[in-house]
Amino acid sequence: MSQQTSVSKIAQDIAETIQESETTRLLANMVRIPSVFDPEQAAGNERAIADYVANLLDDWGIAYDRWDVAPNRPNIVADIRGGPGLVLVFEGHMDVVTAGDAGAWERDPFGAKIVDGRMFGRGTADMKGGLTAMLCAARAVHASGAEFPGTIRLAILSDEEGMMQGARAFAAAGYLDDAAAAIICEPEGGRVCIAQKGALRFAVTFNGKMAHGCMPDEGANPVVALAEAIVALRRYEGDMLAASSPHPLLGRFSLSPTVVSGGEPAQANVIPNRAQLMVDVRTGPEHDHGELASAIGAVCAEASATVDGVECVVELLDDRPATETDAHDPIVAAAVSAHKHVFKSDPPLGGVPGSTDGTIFWMERRTPLVTWGPGDTTIPHQVDEFVRLDEVAGYARAYVQAALEFFASWEARP
Repeated sequence: MSQQTSVSKIAQDIAETIQESETTRLLANMVRIPSVFDPEQAAGNERAIADYVANLLDDWGIAYDRWDVAPNRPNIVADIRGGPGLVLVFEGHMDVVTAGDAGAWERDPFGAKIVDGRMFGRGTADMKGGLTAMLCAARAVHASGAEFPGTIRLAILSDEEGMMQGARAFAAAGYLDDAAAAIICEPEGGRVCIAQKGALRFAVTFNGKMAHGCMPDEGANPVVALAEAIVALRRYEGDMLAASSPHPLLGRFSLSPTVVSGGEPAQANVIPNRAQLMVDVRTGPEHDHGELASAIGAVCAEASATVDGVECVVELLDDRPATETDAHDPIVAAAVSAHKHVFKSDPPLGGVPGSTDGTIFWMERRTPLVTWGPGDTTIPHQVDEFVRLDEVAGYARAYVQAALEFFASWEARP
């Protein structure tokens, strides 16, 4: 029996111990815990679900580290060690976005209702389905007692939907220092994604002079400067698109004005003293973020200068690079092979239109990674979010296969 055949047989034997009834039970329990990210709340909401995960790991006899990266925002890291070898990280986040208006949902957003093989609820796809799958995969490998040349590291993190404090703290604590690769267990609709878009976010503040609306010449209107900046930024986006081709996996560059706010008082007959514009920029690996930030600052300053008395301040709020793992990297080969084995289909390689915690892994350590998990790509953050329950169990089995094939491929290198 060849080594590859032997690894596949061991992985299959372990994977067959994973039951859909168990993955469904765990997922329902987690969906019913409303670990909602709220940008207006100083403390987080992940403590209750972190307690639930920690209790699972205790019951399974898996040791872990746990610490708060912010109030009520724990990280949990657990290693399942086989033998000497490489470290493969499986990452999942515990926070979810708001359900919004619960009345707009057909079913309770935190009820974990099951209909026709689908579980409905906020976070079912993004990403408690993936979190469930990676936990159950790790448990199966641990319980099997199988020998394998490496370590499966579970990164169960907070604040992915915010500023990714959990991923940043994970990296800062050194958990990526020995990591050979990572699987980000986000929903990607059957694709193995090897690239992710980068992001730049700006707050552009226009400071003017307040005046009566009937005497605009006595003031300096920051709203007019803001409007000029929006037009100029749209023109800049067009120039960028004309100068380059879309990335084959990630598509086109985009620059979007997203939030506009005025100063005080917010009154129709008053020229305000300030106005603010939020700008969201999405990039590919070919874009230089430093050059983009300088250019966007210059565009806004030039637009502001068309209104006498208005000053412009551009603040960079967030800078997340695009990622792109080589299509021939061992982690890509392992994920593709495992997907074929479990789901009996060839997964296309794809790109993530947004950013994930893997963005931080790439930024900090250039960790090779794939984003690959249960759920449709377009369903996260929508009303009536759902995940197919057979997919959750299937990905748990595929994660076992991918991990063992990844370790075996490195051990077999000449």
